[in-house]
Amino acid sequence: MPAGFEHIELVGDKVRLRPIRASDAVDAYRLLTDDAVLANLAWDGPASEAEIADTYARWETEFRAGEHCALAIELADKPGMVGCINARFPRHPRQADIGYWLGVPHWNQGCMTEAVRLVCYLSFKHLDAARAYATVFTRNMASRKVLEKNGFSVDGTLRHHVFKRGEFVDSWFLTLLRPEWETGWEWFSPRLENIVFARGK
Repeated sequence: MPAGFEHIELVGDKVRLRPIRASDAVDAYRLLTDDAVLANLAWDGPASEAEIADTYARWETEFRAGEHCALAIELADKPGMVGCINARFPRHPRQADIGYWLGVPHWNQGCMTEAVRLVCYLSFKHLDAARAYATVFTRNMASRKVLEKNGFSVDGTLRHHVFKRGEFVDSWFLTLLRPEWETGWEWFSPRLENIVFARGK
């Protein structure tokens, strides 16, 4: 993970990824009050728009410091946040923990499949990742398919992984290794790419 970013913009056929901003809280809060989204997240969602604005302001600082790569998902041809995707490196500097959510109006349109492809491109091409991984509730087959379309494989099941709404929920643990990405997806490139690391890094 670099020591910091000035900017990231990655554009595919369907979506654009760019840094989260505190001002995105308005759109995010509206989308995250939908229980269909929250049911698939380990997180229970924000208590208020102000809470998520504070979180996003912190993420802006962490982005510039290279501590957390939190990106808003927009439609490629229309501004406005429709979801979020993160590449975190919490345990090892070369292992990208991928997490994401997408507003219900944009489900089943290939948006998240492309967003994951773009963030994997970022992780392997620019952040020197050796492995990308994600956890998905075992009841969320759609999210598993998004990852599998991008070359991820299920390594196993994490039993009682998350305590959610009064019960333990199992999760699948999926990974994509650098050699697998190089074999299957190295040909891929965004339609537009603008990545600026922090000055002097």
